[in-house]
Amino acid sequence: MAIGLLTICEWKGAHKDDTEIRLPLWSAVEAAIRALDNCNLNDVYLQPDETNPETYLAIGGGAGRYIATGSVNNERFPTLVDPQRPAEPKVLLVVGGQEGDYPANWIVDLPTALRAARSFYDAGGFARDVNWVDV
Repeated sequence: MAIGLLTICEWKGAHKDDTEIRLPLWSAVEAAIRALDNCNLNDVYLQPDETNPETYLAIGGGAGRYIATGSVNNERFPTLVDPQRPAEPKVLLVVGGQEGDYPANWIVDLPTALRAARSFYDAGGFARDVNWVDV
């Protein structure tokens, strides 16, 4: 297991409550991602090392539309991109407690979001078996 901390954010207006799970099993990570609803539950974070909050994968959105993006020591910002799709038109998605518009090729379905999370979980970082692009 390569993940030190799973953080599940529940938004209540501008306030959020975090549930933290140390050394989560994959089943807990998968359940958290499946629970995302693009409303109050709209982001989860995976950190390989709970003492380094600057390296993480965030899965946001929900209800069939997800974004997977993160940080490596606050220097690189890998984002899962579907190179077969155009960036336009932008897609509205709730992430981090607020609605934003994201390039269409950043939006993926649940199986793809789970595959990206599983790759990160297994590798403890952004492995090359998923199409990450630094943005």
